[in-house]
Amino acid sequence: MRVVFTAGIWLCLFFFILPVTGRAQRIPAEQSDTHIVIDAVELTGNKTTKDFIILRELPFSVGDTLPVSDFPEQLRLAKENLNNLLLFNFLEITPLASVDNPELITLVIQVEERWYIWPLIEVKLEERNLSTWLQNWDFKKITIEAGARIDNFLGLKHKLVVAVHGGYQWGAFLGYRDISLDRKGKHFMSMDMQWNVSHNLDVFTSEDKPARFNIPDIILEKSLESRINYSYRPNIRTIHNISVVHEYTVLADTVLRMNPHYWGNELLSRNAFKLNYRYRLDQRDYHPYPLNGYFLQAGLNTYITSDATVRYAQLNVGLQYFKQLAGSRWYVSSVFSGAASLSNAQAFILEKAIGYDNNMLRGYEYTVADGQSFAISNNTLKYNLLKKKTFTLNWLSFLPKFSKIHLAVYANAHFDMGYVHNKWDYHRNVLSNQFLYAGGLGLDFVTYYDMVLGIDYSVNKQCQNGFFSWKNFFFSIKVPFI
Repeated sequence: MRVVFTAGIWLCLFFFILPVTGRAQRIPAEQSDTHIVIDAVELTGNKTTKDFIILRELPFSVGDTLPVSDFPEQLRLAKENLNNLLLFNFLEITPLASVDNPELITLVIQVEERWYIWPLIEVKLEERNLSTWLQNWDFKKITIEAGARIDNFLGLKHKLVVAVHGGYQWGAFLGYRDISLDRKGKHFMSMDMQWNVSHNLDVFTSEDKPARFNIPDIILEKSLESRINYSYRPNIRTIHNISVVHEYTVLADTVLRMNPHYWGNELLSRNAFKLNYRYRLDQRDYHPYPLNGYFLQAGLNTYITSDATVRYAQLNVGLQYFKQLAGSRWYVSSVFSGAASLSNAQAFILEKAIGYDNNMLRGYEYTVADGQSFAISNNTLKYNLLKKKTFTLNWLSFLPKFSKIHLAVYANAHFDMGYVHNKWDYHRNVLSNQFLYAGGLGLDFVTYYDMVLGIDYSVNKQCQNGFFSWKNFFFSIKVPFI
């Protein structure tokens, strides 16, 4: 779990001044009742971003003829697509009809670009989430990362990251992502390499919590991972993704003495390969915090050691649905995720289900449930307490990329359910092989640079800590990193 300390991002949570309102432009009423023609597209404000990066995200092209009744929907899709590039803090699309021929429309797209070059000074809390770390406030479990990240590298939406880290964990990362192989944006490639040296390792699960061992004088794990990723985007909102990963890992014999089933065999070093496929259909309005639309994902993950003694395959699926209720300030969402796997060996590293990655049940942030297959349903009712407001911090006018910010606040009521099947008998854990559920209330603060701060109060099936305990509060911070 990462917490990024970057100047300007947090300011929006503490300062409120008078909002700056925008202005709406309308196509003249005398326009044709049948069709319009996209006569031209004019771009302003994109000093770094290349024009074709913006133009290829539009659901129409110059010269296209559109029914007037479809035009508002096409403008909505265009704005959502451009927002989901995550390159601009603000954008506005204004249609202007020709004086001589009202059927000819010129679109003026005005954007305000973000800050793209970030010196990385990052504090990584070495727990699965912020709430878990706050239980003990263990400042030894902190890794400091330093380096640089360039978003929108060369104005092509490429992302370049170079970083080293030390403290609780040691290592380095080099990544070059979102490399477009053609101007139409249908083919992309990414390449990553990560090296880690660790004195700390989760070796098994005990009492439904990962048992992390820290042995300062012993390197428990050394690893080098290389990844090549290819993406095919046949249309703007559909992506096919294939990744090939090579891992070289060396373990200390201490790890296998503590858990002989840690990774499926008795060897202390291994070369392993992953071949993963993922399909994504994304119709959400805003990826970091969607309010309308749906998302479908399905994939196959495979893992095999070079000697084929450990073989693993997992099928996974995810479905998300978001809806605003009848133009009101109420919103509902339902998110389902699930997976089923097969393996020829018992391996702790291949049995991570609820509580890992994005497979979370609110109310179970402090625990995990291991197994070979799982299903999760997250259901939320939201109310928009504060509509999206734009503020200008005049005293930050010398930093134009940070002085203009936006903020929206949502209250929510949530109810989550899940189940994990585990065929192995882990007598120290009880959450697997039973129906789990939890409910609660929360607040979400949504602001610029795609940051979402969440505060939830949840009570789970086990009623852990009682109904009125501070330990039922859970905190989350979401900031896209790489």
